[in-house]
Amino acid sequence: MVRRMKKGQISLEFIFIFVLFIILLTFSIRNITFSSEHSSDMLRIQISEEAKLFANTVSNAISQVYAQGPGAKTTEYFTFKYLNDEYFLTRAFDMDGTPQILIGYKNGTYVAILDNANQTINVNETETKKKNYFWSQSLYARDLSDNSSIYYPNNTIANYAGMFVNATDLPSTLKIVVEWNPDRNESWIINSTAQELRINLNVGG
Repeated sequence: MVRRMKKGQISLEFIFIFVLFIILLTFSIRNITFSSEHSSDMLRIQISEEAKLFANTVSNAISQVYAQGPGAKTTEYFTFKYLNDEYFLTRAFDMDGTPQILIGYKNGTYVAILDNANQTINVNETETKKKNYFWSQSLYARDLSDNSSIYYPNNTIANYAGMFVNATDLPSTLKIVVEWNPDRNESWIINSTAQELRINLNVGG
């Protein structure tokens, strides 16, 4: 009789422990899923902030040269942490293809984060999850978004022309050289090997 009670007690304890284990496992899975989604949201915000900061850095350099006039030249350096990382970009923006970056100018520098499997630019998007276009105004008021010939390497996506590179081709630190040489044509050239972006303004040219 005592032996049967002990066996019954052991069975009940086993069932209790098993049920408790299942509850904890379910909670852990839900928590991991929530953390993963939360991490993707935070990562997207950090990437967006870096894209905006990069656009702002280029626009500020252009504004400085434009304000100083012909012959002016300035150099800036920008360090990438997210925009050149394929894993971060594909995770944050739920990409199916290769992350690509379009950099151009329309009264200010714009940066578009693209998926080569779905090259869509959401220009006026306000929702963080869909926003992939970041713009920073400059003193140099000129629309260069329709002139692909000044950019190298170039592409035009949804009527927006610009320098077009795979995200992984961006160096960890990019040297940005902006000058106003009236004897040269307007040009935007990014050289991944030299880790350099060169921009020449030809105001009125």
